[in-house]
Amino acid sequence: MGAYLSQPNTVKCSGDGAGAPRLPLPYGFSAMQGWRVSMEDAHNCIPELDSETAMFSVYDGHGGEEVALYCAKYLPDIIKDQKAYKEGKLQKALEDAFLAIDAKLTTEEVIKELAQIAGRPTEDEDEKEKVADEDDVDNEEAALLHEEATMTIEELLTRYGQNCHKGAPHSKSGAGTASDKLPRVAKSKFFEDSEDESDEAEEEEEDSEECSEEEDGYSSEEAENEEDEDDTEEAEEDEEEEEEMMVPGMEGKEEPGSDSGTTAVVALIRGKQLIVANAGDSRCVVSEAGKALDMSYDHKPEDEVELARIKNAGGKVTMDGRVNGGLNLSRAIGDHFYKRNKNLPPEEQMISALPDIKVLTLTDDHEFMVIACDGIWNVMSSQEVIDFIQSKISQRDENGELRLLSSIVEELLDQCLAPDTSGDGTGCDNMTCIIICFKPRNRAELQPESGKRKLEEVLSTEGAEENGNSDKKKKAKRD
Repeated sequence: MGAYLSQPNTVKCSGDGAGAPRLPLPYGFSAMQGWRVSMEDAHNCIPELDSETAMFSVYDGHGGEEVALYCAKYLPDIIKDQKAYKEGKLQKALEDAFLAIDAKLTTEEVIKELAQIAGRPTEDEDEKEKVADEDDVDNEEAALLHEEATMTIEELLTRYGQNCHKGAPHSKSGAGTASDKLPRVAKSKFFEDSEDESDEAEEEEEDSEECSEEEDGYSSEEAENEEDEDDTEEAEEDEEEEEEMMVPGMEGKEEPGSDSGTTAVVALIRGKQLIVANAGDSRCVVSEAGKALDMSYDHKPEDEVELARIKNAGGKVTMDGRVNGGLNLSRAIGDHFYKRNKNLPPEEQMISALPDIKVLTLTDDHEFMVIACDGIWNVMSSQEVIDFIQSKISQRDENGELRLLSSIVEELLDQCLAPDTSGDGTGCDNMTCIIICFKPRNRAELQPESGKRKLEEVLSTEGAEENGNSDKKKKAKRD
Protein backbone atom coordinates (compact mmCIF):
# COMPACT_ATOMS: atom_id res chain seq x y z
CA MET A 1 0.00 0.00 0.00
CA GLY A 2 2.98 2.27 -0.50
CA ALA A 3 3.41 4.97 2.12
CA TYR A 4 0.18 4.05 3.90
CA LEU A 5 -0.98 1.44 6.39
CA SER A 6 -3.84 -0.91 5.62
CA GLN A 7 -5.66 0.62 8.61
CA PRO A 8 -4.94 4.01 10.27
CA ASN A 9 -3.18 4.18 13.61
CA THR A 10 -5.57 6.39 15.59
CA VAL A 11 -3.81 6.09 18.94
CA LYS A 12 -3.25 9.65 20.18
CA CYS A 13 -0.55 11.20 22.33
CA SER A 14 -2.39 13.97 24.17
CA GLY A 15 -1.90 16.30 27.11
CA ASP A 16 -2.97 19.51 28.83
CA GLY A 17 -1.25 22.11 30.96
CA ALA A 18 -0.72 25.78 31.65
CA GLY A 19 1.91 28.28 32.67
CA ALA A 20 2.55 29.81 36.07
CA PRO A 21 -0.13 32.12 37.54
CA ARG A 22 1.78 35.17 36.30
CA LEU A 23 1.69 33.76 32.74
CA PRO A 24 -1.48 31.65 32.54
CA LEU A 25 -1.56 30.01 29.13
CA PRO A 26 -3.85 26.97 29.19
CA TYR A 27 -2.98 24.59 26.37
CA GLY A 28 -3.89 21.18 25.03
CA PHE A 29 -2.23 19.07 22.37
CA SER A 30 -2.66 15.82 20.54
CA ALA A 31 -0.67 13.91 17.91
CA MET A 32 -1.75 10.98 15.76
CA GLN A 33 0.13 8.84 13.24
CA GLY A 34 -2.91 8.22 11.06
CA TRP A 35 -2.47 6.35 7.78
CA ARG A 36 1.28 6.92 7.53
CA VAL A 37 3.66 4.00 8.13
CA SER A 38 5.53 6.01 10.78
CA MET A 39 5.14 9.12 12.93
CA GLU A 40 7.47 11.94 11.88
CA ASP A 41 5.99 14.88 13.83
CA ALA A 42 7.29 16.40 17.05
CA HIS A 43 6.32 19.38 19.19
CA ASN A 44 7.19 21.56 22.19
CA CYS A 45 4.85 22.88 24.88
CA ILE A 46 7.02 24.94 27.23
CA PRO A 47 4.90 27.42 29.22
CA GLU A 48 8.04 28.69 30.97
CA LEU A 49 10.97 28.88 28.58
CA ASP A 50 12.13 31.46 31.08
CA SER A 51 10.30 33.40 33.78
CA GLU A 52 8.81 35.79 31.20
CA THR A 53 8.52 33.69 28.05
CA ALA A 54 6.50 30.72 26.83
CA MET A 55 7.30 28.60 23.77
CA PHE A 56 5.04 26.39 21.65
CA SER A 57 6.13 24.69 18.44
CA VAL A 58 5.34 21.98 15.90
CA TYR A 59 7.84 20.16 13.69
CA ASP A 60 6.68 18.13 10.70
CA GLY A 61 9.48 15.80 9.63
CA HIS A 62 10.03 14.29 6.19
CA GLY A 63 12.41 11.55 5.12
CA GLY A 64 12.39 10.34 8.73
CA GLU A 65 11.52 11.61 12.20
CA GLU A 66 15.09 12.29 13.36
CA VAL A 67 15.41 16.00 12.48
CA ALA A 68 11.99 16.83 13.95
CA LEU A 69 12.85 15.04 17.20
CA TYR A 70 16.28 16.67 17.31
CA CYS A 71 14.70 20.12 16.96
CA ALA A 72 12.16 19.42 19.69
CA LYS A 73 15.00 18.36 21.99
CA TYR A 74 17.54 21.11 21.31
CA LEU A 75 15.92 24.15 19.67
CA PRO A 76 14.51 25.63 22.92
CA ASP A 77 17.98 25.84 24.48
CA ILE A 78 19.54 27.04 21.23
CA ILE A 79 17.03 29.90 21.15
CA LYS A 80 17.90 30.87 24.73
CA ASP A 81 21.63 30.68 23.96
CA GLN A 82 21.42 33.29 21.21
CA LYS A 83 22.96 36.66 22.00
CA ALA A 84 19.90 38.41 20.59
CA TYR A 85 17.63 36.48 22.97
CA LYS A 86 19.62 37.65 25.97
CA GLU A 87 19.32 41.20 24.65
CA GLY A 88 15.53 40.87 24.35
CA LYS A 89 15.56 40.80 20.52
CA LEU A 90 13.31 37.81 20.03
CA GLN A 91 12.82 38.12 16.27
CA LYS A 92 16.56 38.11 15.61
CA ALA A 93 17.02 35.33 18.16
CA LEU A 94 14.57 33.09 16.31
CA GLU A 95 16.21 33.73 12.93
CA ASP A 96 19.68 33.03 14.35
CA ALA A 97 18.49 29.92 16.19
CA PHE A 98 16.89 28.38 13.08
CA LEU A 99 20.10 28.88 11.09
CA ALA A 100 22.25 27.69 14.00
CA ILE A 101 20.46 24.39 14.50
CA ASP A 102 20.41 23.86 10.74
CA ALA A 103 24.20 24.28 10.61
CA LYS A 104 24.63 21.81 13.49
CA LEU A 105 23.01 19.07 11.43
CA THR A 106 26.09 18.93 9.18
CA THR A 107 28.54 18.20 12.00
CA GLU A 108 29.82 14.65 12.45
CA GLU A 109 28.68 14.48 16.08
CA VAL A 110 25.10 15.48 15.28
CA ILE A 111 24.92 13.22 12.20
CA LYS A 112 25.77 10.29 14.48
CA GLU A 113 23.07 11.34 16.94
CA LEU A 114 20.53 11.68 14.14
CA ALA A 115 21.46 8.20 12.91
CA GLN A 116 20.88 6.83 16.41
CA ILE A 117 17.50 8.58 16.62
CA ALA A 118 16.58 7.14 13.23
CA GLY A 119 17.83 3.69 14.21
CA ARG A 120 20.29 3.62 11.33
CA PRO A 121 23.85 2.26 11.60
CA THR A 122 26.61 4.88 11.78
CA GLU A 123 29.56 4.93 9.37
CA ASP A 124 31.73 3.25 12.02
CA GLU A 125 29.26 0.40 12.32
CA ASP A 126 29.02 0.13 8.53
CA GLU A 127 32.82 -0.04 8.30
CA LYS A 128 32.94 -2.81 10.90
CA GLU A 129 30.34 -4.80 8.98
CA LYS A 130 32.26 -4.22 5.73
CA VAL A 131 35.53 -5.41 7.30
CA ALA A 132 33.77 -8.47 8.70
CA ASP A 133 32.33 -9.27 5.25
CA GLU A 134 35.76 -8.85 3.64
CA ASP A 135 37.29 -11.15 6.27
CA ASP A 136 34.66 -13.78 5.48
CA VAL A 137 35.46 -13.56 1.75
CA ASP A 138 39.22 -13.78 2.42
CA ASN A 139 38.71 -16.82 4.64
CA GLU A 140 36.58 -18.54 1.99
CA GLU A 141 39.17 -17.85 -0.74
CA ALA A 142 42.00 -19.11 1.47
CA ALA A 143 40.09 -22.31 2.20
CA LEU A 144 39.38 -22.82 -1.51
CA LEU A 145 43.04 -22.29 -2.46
CA HIS A 146 44.15 -24.73 0.21
CA GLU A 147 41.68 -27.30 -1.04
CA GLU A 148 42.79 -26.91 -4.67
CA ALA A 149 46.47 -27.14 -3.69
CA THR A 150 45.87 -30.68 -2.42
CA MET A 151 43.84 -31.82 -5.45
CA THR A 152 45.20 -33.97 -8.32
CA ILE A 153 45.32 -32.66 -11.89
CA GLU A 154 42.48 -35.01 -12.82
CA GLU A 155 40.32 -33.57 -10.04
CA LEU A 156 41.10 -30.00 -11.13
CA LEU A 157 40.23 -30.83 -14.74
CA THR A 158 37.03 -32.43 -13.57
CA ARG A 159 36.12 -29.29 -11.57
CA TYR A 160 37.02 -26.65 -14.19
CA GLY A 161 37.04 -28.47 -17.53
CA GLN A 162 34.00 -30.70 -17.53
CA ASN A 163 31.71 -28.20 -19.28
CA CYS A 164 34.24 -27.07 -21.91
CA HIS A 165 33.23 -29.36 -24.78
CA LYS A 166 29.55 -29.25 -23.92
CA GLY A 167 29.34 -25.50 -24.51
CA ALA A 168 31.43 -25.30 -27.70
CA PRO A 169 28.98 -26.76 -30.25
CA HIS A 170 26.27 -24.26 -29.25
CA SER A 171 28.46 -21.25 -30.09
CA LYS A 172 27.92 -19.86 -33.57
CA SER A 173 31.09 -17.79 -33.89
CA GLY A 174 33.48 -19.25 -31.37
CA ALA A 175 32.73 -16.46 -28.87
CA GLY A 176 30.14 -15.76 -26.16
CA THR A 177 28.72 -18.65 -24.19
CA ALA A 178 31.35 -21.22 -25.15
CA SER A 179 34.27 -18.99 -24.24
CA ASP A 180 32.65 -18.24 -20.88
CA LYS A 181 32.86 -21.94 -20.00
CA LEU A 182 36.44 -22.59 -21.14
CA PRO A 183 39.02 -23.42 -18.48
CA ARG A 184 41.34 -20.52 -17.64
CA VAL A 185 44.37 -21.73 -19.68
CA ALA A 186 42.29 -22.56 -22.75
CA LYS A 187 40.39 -19.31 -22.43
CA SER A 188 43.60 -17.29 -22.40
CA LYS A 189 44.84 -19.07 -25.55
CA PHE A 190 41.48 -18.52 -27.22
CA PHE A 191 41.64 -14.76 -26.70
CA GLU A 192 45.26 -14.59 -27.90
CA ASP A 193 44.26 -16.29 -31.19
CA SER A 194 41.24 -14.05 -31.52
CA GLU A 195 43.35 -10.94 -30.91
CA ASP A 196 45.84 -11.97 -33.62
CA GLU A 197 43.02 -12.46 -36.11
CA SER A 198 41.36 -9.19 -35.15
CA ASP A 199 44.67 -7.31 -35.46
CA GLU A 200 45.04 -8.52 -39.05
CA ALA A 201 41.47 -7.54 -39.80
CA GLU A 202 41.99 -4.09 -38.24
CA GLU A 203 45.11 -3.47 -40.35
CA GLU A 204 43.17 -4.27 -43.53
CA GLU A 205 40.34 -1.95 -42.43
CA GLU A 206 42.80 0.87 -41.68
CA ASP A 207 44.35 0.56 -45.17
CA SER A 208 40.96 0.77 -46.82
CA GLU A 209 39.95 3.72 -44.59
CA GLU A 210 43.10 5.64 -45.55
CA CYS A 211 42.31 5.20 -49.26
CA SER A 212 38.75 6.29 -48.69
CA GLU A 213 39.84 9.42 -46.78
CA GLU A 214 42.22 10.47 -49.55
CA GLU A 215 39.51 10.02 -52.19
CA ASP A 216 36.94 12.02 -50.25
CA GLY A 217 39.42 14.79 -49.46
CA TYR A 218 38.04 14.95 -45.94
CA SER A 219 39.83 13.82 -42.81
CA SER A 220 37.97 11.27 -40.72
CA GLU A 221 39.93 12.53 -37.73
CA GLU A 222 38.28 15.93 -38.10
CA ALA A 223 34.88 14.30 -38.31
CA GLU A 224 35.61 12.19 -35.25
CA ASN A 225 36.77 15.28 -33.33
CA GLU A 226 33.55 17.09 -34.19
CA GLU A 227 31.50 14.07 -33.15
CA ASP A 228 33.47 13.80 -29.92
CA GLU A 229 32.83 17.48 -29.16
CA ASP A 230 29.10 17.02 -29.81
CA ASP A 231 29.03 13.91 -27.64
CA THR A 232 30.91 15.73 -24.86
CA GLU A 233 28.50 18.68 -24.95
CA GLU A 234 25.49 16.36 -24.90
CA ALA A 235 27.00 14.35 -22.04
CA GLU A 236 27.67 17.51 -20.03
CA GLU A 237 24.11 18.73 -20.63
CA ASP A 238 22.74 15.33 -19.59
CA GLU A 239 24.89 15.33 -16.44
CA GLU A 240 23.71 18.83 -15.52
CA GLU A 241 20.09 17.85 -16.09
CA GLU A 242 20.49 14.65 -14.07
CA GLU A 243 22.15 16.57 -11.24
CA GLU A 244 19.33 19.12 -11.22
CA MET A 245 16.70 16.38 -11.09
CA MET A 246 18.40 14.22 -8.49
CA VAL A 247 16.50 13.69 -5.27
CA PRO A 248 17.77 12.60 -1.84
CA GLY A 249 18.86 8.98 -1.65
CA MET A 250 19.80 8.63 -5.34
CA GLU A 251 23.51 8.92 -4.61
CA GLY A 252 23.53 5.82 -2.43
CA LYS A 253 22.95 5.41 1.29
CA GLU A 254 20.70 8.06 2.84
CA GLU A 255 22.28 10.37 5.40
CA PRO A 256 20.13 11.86 8.17
CA GLY A 257 19.98 15.65 8.02
CA SER A 258 20.97 15.58 4.36
CA ASP A 259 18.18 13.39 3.03
CA SER A 260 15.74 14.23 5.82
CA GLY A 261 14.47 17.44 7.37
CA THR A 262 11.59 19.15 9.12
CA THR A 263 9.34 22.15 8.99
CA ALA A 264 9.31 24.33 12.10
CA VAL A 265 6.75 26.80 13.37
CA VAL A 266 7.69 28.34 16.73
CA ALA A 267 5.61 30.76 18.80
CA LEU A 268 7.10 32.80 21.64
CA ILE A 269 4.85 34.71 24.03
CA ARG A 270 6.38 37.39 26.22
CA GLY A 271 3.98 39.75 27.94
CA LYS A 272 1.54 40.96 25.32
CA GLN A 273 3.84 40.14 22.43
CA LEU A 274 3.37 37.06 20.24
CA ILE A 275 6.33 36.34 17.95
CA VAL A 276 5.98 33.51 15.43
CA ALA A 277 8.81 32.09 13.31
CA ASN A 278 8.02 29.70 10.49
CA ALA A 279 10.00 27.67 7.96
CA GLY A 280 7.91 25.29 5.87
CA ASP A 281 4.21 24.60 5.57
CA SER A 282 3.14 24.07 9.16
CA ARG A 283 1.03 26.96 10.41
CA CYS A 284 0.09 29.18 13.35
CA VAL A 285 -3.35 30.83 13.41
CA VAL A 286 -4.83 33.20 16.00
CA SER A 287 -8.55 33.60 16.69
CA GLU A 288 -9.23 37.34 16.71
CA ALA A 289 -12.86 37.86 17.75
CA GLY A 290 -13.69 34.62 15.95
CA LYS A 291 -11.80 35.49 12.77
CA ALA A 292 -8.76 33.52 11.63
CA LEU A 293 -5.55 35.56 11.64
CA ASP A 294 -2.67 33.71 9.99
CA MET A 295 0.58 34.23 11.90
CA SER A 296 2.68 32.31 9.41
CA TYR A 297 3.08 31.87 5.68
CA ASP A 298 3.20 28.48 3.98
CA HIS A 299 6.45 28.18 2.01
CA LYS A 300 5.72 26.50 -1.33
CA PRO A 301 8.28 26.18 -4.18
CA GLU A 302 6.01 27.72 -6.82
CA ASP A 303 5.56 30.99 -4.88
CA GLU A 304 7.28 33.95 -6.56
CA VAL A 305 9.82 34.73 -3.83
CA GLU A 306 10.64 31.08 -3.23
CA LEU A 307 10.89 30.24 -6.93
CA ALA A 308 13.33 33.11 -7.55
CA ARG A 309 15.62 31.88 -4.76
CA ILE A 310 15.46 28.27 -5.95
CA LYS A 311 16.39 29.24 -9.52
CA ASN A 312 19.17 31.54 -8.35
CA ALA A 313 20.65 28.63 -6.39
CA GLY A 314 20.67 26.46 -9.51
CA GLY A 315 17.47 24.53 -8.93
CA LYS A 316 14.15 24.19 -10.69
CA VAL A 317 10.54 23.54 -9.72
CA THR A 318 8.73 20.77 -11.58
CA MET A 319 5.14 20.92 -12.79
CA ASP A 320 3.94 19.15 -9.64
CA GLY A 321 5.49 21.85 -7.42
CA ARG A 322 8.61 20.00 -6.27
CA VAL A 323 12.17 21.29 -5.98
CA ASN A 324 14.22 19.34 -8.54
CA GLY A 325 11.40 16.82 -8.58
CA GLY A 326 11.83 16.01 -4.88
CA LEU A 327 10.81 18.19 -1.93
CA ASN A 328 7.38 19.86 -2.09
CA LEU A 329 8.23 22.74 0.24
CA SER A 330 10.86 25.45 -0.06
CA ARG A 331 12.04 26.10 3.50
CA ALA A 332 13.04 23.57 6.12
CA ILE A 333 15.61 22.68 8.74
CA GLY A 334 17.82 19.90 7.41
CA ASP A 335 17.59 18.70 3.79
CA HIS A 336 21.24 19.62 3.21
CA PHE A 337 21.14 17.67 -0.05
CA TYR A 338 19.56 20.87 -1.42
CA LYS A 339 22.01 23.22 0.31
CA ARG A 340 25.26 22.53 -1.53
CA ASN A 341 25.83 25.73 -3.50
CA LYS A 342 29.15 26.91 -2.06
CA ASN A 343 28.76 30.37 -3.59
CA LEU A 344 25.65 31.21 -1.58
CA PRO A 345 24.99 31.76 2.16
CA PRO A 346 22.63 29.33 3.97
CA GLU A 347 19.60 31.61 3.73
CA GLU A 348 19.88 31.76 -0.08
CA GLN A 349 20.12 28.03 -0.79
CA MET A 350 17.43 26.17 -2.77
CA ILE A 351 15.92 25.05 0.53
CA SER A 352 16.40 27.67 3.23
CA ALA A 353 16.09 27.36 7.00
CA LEU A 354 15.62 31.12 7.41
CA PRO A 355 12.17 31.64 8.95
CA ASP A 356 9.60 34.31 8.22
CA ILE A 357 8.71 36.26 11.37
CA LYS A 358 5.35 37.77 12.31
CA VAL A 359 4.62 39.76 15.46
CA LEU A 360 1.27 40.47 17.10
CA THR A 361 0.37 42.60 20.12
CA LEU A 362 -2.28 40.63 22.00
CA THR A 363 -5.55 42.30 23.01
CA ASP A 364 -8.84 41.15 24.53
CA ASP A 365 -10.03 40.24 21.03
CA HIS A 366 -7.42 37.49 20.80
CA GLU A 367 -8.88 34.36 22.37
CA PHE A 368 -6.60 31.48 21.41
CA MET A 369 -4.12 30.30 18.81
CA VAL A 370 -3.66 27.03 16.96
CA ILE A 371 -0.32 25.57 15.86
CA ALA A 372 -0.49 22.53 13.61
CA CYS A 373 1.23 20.63 10.80
CA ASP A 374 -0.11 20.47 7.27
CA GLY A 375 -1.90 17.23 8.08
CA ILE A 376 -4.57 19.57 9.48
CA TRP A 377 -4.28 22.52 7.09
CA ASN A 378 -4.48 20.35 3.96
CA VAL A 379 -7.93 19.23 5.11
CA MET A 380 -9.37 22.37 6.72
CA SER A 381 -8.79 26.07 6.14
CA SER A 382 -7.59 28.39 8.89
CA GLN A 383 -11.11 29.74 9.37
CA GLU A 384 -12.67 26.27 9.44
CA VAL A 385 -10.29 25.20 12.21
CA ILE A 386 -11.03 28.36 14.22
CA ASP A 387 -14.78 27.80 13.79
CA PHE A 388 -14.47 24.14 14.83
CA ILE A 389 -12.62 25.03 18.04
CA GLN A 390 -14.83 28.05 18.75
CA SER A 391 -17.92 25.83 18.71
CA LYS A 392 -16.49 23.54 21.39
CA ILE A 393 -14.20 25.62 23.57
CA SER A 394 -17.05 26.81 25.82
CA GLN A 395 -18.56 23.36 26.33
CA ARG A 396 -18.54 22.02 29.90
CA ASP A 397 -18.30 18.55 31.37
CA GLU A 398 -20.59 16.94 33.96
CA ASN A 399 -18.71 18.74 36.74
CA GLY A 400 -19.28 22.14 35.20
CA GLU A 401 -15.66 22.50 34.13
CA LEU A 402 -14.74 23.59 30.63
CA ARG A 403 -13.68 20.79 28.30
CA LEU A 404 -10.02 19.88 28.27
CA LEU A 405 -8.41 21.49 25.26
CA SER A 406 -6.75 18.21 24.31
CA SER A 407 -10.17 16.57 23.90
CA ILE A 408 -11.07 19.26 21.37
CA VAL A 409 -7.82 18.63 19.49
CA GLU A 410 -8.48 14.89 19.46
CA GLU A 411 -11.89 15.50 17.95
CA LEU A 412 -10.28 17.78 15.35
CA LEU A 413 -7.79 15.06 14.36
CA ASP A 414 -10.58 12.53 13.94
CA GLN A 415 -12.48 15.06 11.85
CA CYS A 416 -9.47 15.48 9.52
CA LEU A 417 -8.68 11.77 9.17
CA ALA A 418 -9.58 10.34 5.76
CA PRO A 419 -11.89 7.28 5.73
CA ASP A 420 -9.47 5.53 3.34
CA THR A 421 -6.43 6.18 1.14
CA SER A 422 -8.18 6.11 -2.22
CA GLY A 423 -8.08 9.88 -2.65
CA ASP A 424 -5.24 12.33 -3.30
CA GLY A 425 -3.66 11.85 0.14
CA THR A 426 -5.71 14.51 1.91
CA GLY A 427 -6.38 13.36 5.47
CA CYS A 428 -3.76 10.60 5.28
CA ASP A 429 -0.82 12.47 6.82
CA ASN A 430 0.55 12.55 10.37
CA MET A 431 -1.34 15.09 12.48
CA THR A 432 -0.15 17.25 15.38
CA CYS A 433 -2.03 20.22 16.81
CA ILE A 434 -1.77 22.50 19.85
CA ILE A 435 -4.42 24.92 21.14
CA ILE A 436 -3.15 27.73 23.40
CA CYS A 437 -5.59 30.06 25.17
CA PHE A 438 -4.46 33.58 26.06
CA LYS A 439 -6.62 33.72 29.21
CA PRO A 440 -7.16 31.34 32.15
CA ARG A 441 -10.00 28.83 31.86
CA ASN A 442 -10.37 26.21 34.60
CA ARG A 443 -8.64 26.68 37.94
CA ALA A 444 -6.75 23.44 37.33
CA GLU A 445 -5.15 24.92 34.24
CA LEU A 446 -3.25 27.40 36.38
CA GLN A 447 -0.95 24.53 37.32
CA PRO A 448 2.22 24.08 35.23
CA GLU A 449 1.44 20.46 34.43
CA SER A 450 1.55 18.55 31.15
CA GLY A 451 -0.37 15.40 30.31
CA LYS A 452 -3.88 14.30 31.14
CA ARG A 453 -2.79 12.06 33.97
CA LYS A 454 -0.90 14.86 35.65
CA LEU A 455 -3.85 17.20 35.25
CA GLU A 456 -6.20 14.71 36.90
CA GLU A 457 -3.78 14.48 39.81
CA VAL A 458 -3.89 18.26 40.14
CA LEU A 459 -7.69 18.22 40.15
CA SER A 460 -7.73 15.63 42.94
CA THR A 461 -5.11 17.62 44.85
CA GLU A 462 -7.27 20.73 44.66
CA GLY A 463 -10.12 18.75 46.18
CA ALA A 464 -7.84 17.68 49.04
CA GLU A 465 -6.89 21.29 49.70
CA GLU A 466 -10.52 22.33 49.95
CA ASN A 467 -10.79 19.72 52.72
CA GLY A 468 -7.99 21.44 54.62
CA ASN A 469 -4.87 19.73 53.23
CA SER A 470 -2.91 22.70 51.83
CA ASP A 471 0.50 20.95 51.90
CA LYS A 472 -0.48 18.67 49.04
CA LYS A 473 -1.40 21.60 46.82
CA LYS A 474 1.95 23.28 47.42
CA LYS A 475 3.70 20.05 46.43
CA ALA A 476 1.61 19.81 43.27
CA LYS A 477 2.61 23.34 42.31
CA ARG A 478 6.29 22.60 42.80
CA ASP A 479 6.00 19.42 40.69
